[in-house]
Amino acid sequence: MNKIKKGKYYTFLLFILIVAQSCIQGAVEVKNWLEASNDEEVYGTYHFLAEDGIKIFLPEVFKKYPIIEYTKLLDSLAIGKKEYQEEKKRLNFLRALDGNFHIFFDGETRSTYTINAMPYMPLYKKDAQYLLGMIRLANEKNTENSNLEFTKITAKYNVSSGPQIFKVVHRIDNTKTKDFSFNSTYIVSHNNKTIYIQLSSPYEASFDPYLEKMIM
Repeated sequence: MNKIKKGKYYTFLLFILIVAQSCIQGAVEVKNWLEASNDEEVYGTYHFLAEDGIKIFLPEVFKKYPIIEYTKLLDSLAIGKKEYQEEKKRLNFLRALDGNFHIFFDGETRSTYTINAMPYMPLYKKDAQYLLGMIRLANEKNTENSNLEFTKITAKYNVSSGPQIFKVVHRIDNTKTKDFSFNSTYIVSHNNKTIYIQLSSPYEASFDPYLEKMIM
């Protein structure tokens, strides 16, 4: 990939990692699948994304939504007007990207899972290090004019099992409302495919076991 295309790719990744954060707050004291640990067996359902030739594995409570139905769902969740508009903006951006966009929602915990199929690009350790540095700087800048605080919980790059996987988890605190949520982001490159996953949940989720069952 030439430098121009790679530069555009970095810009794309940086935007979705920093800006595309779900503003939906989770249900109180409802955890179920979020309580699973990384070393125990997880149960769920496979969803075949035929357009992309990918099978994803999710907890059974997740339901796939067309974008129009999900937007209507947002309107019924009694979230603030600003949060509603920001979520619509995020979804419209993701949907407009090259490749297919899919969205799943767990109504019990108000967790949202989105996946974008992206133009393929190998993901190397130096790319992950670059992205982490840019994310940190952007988060520091963004918090200057908002009530949000970003705390990095986990950042990993893994290639040992075959797929190239970049993972970063942030806790997002709203200092005004005292609400918080967690955003888990994965970028996976494997078998000439690259996907971007974002999971927004009310608690820090042990989602790696579900990711490991994905078939690309």
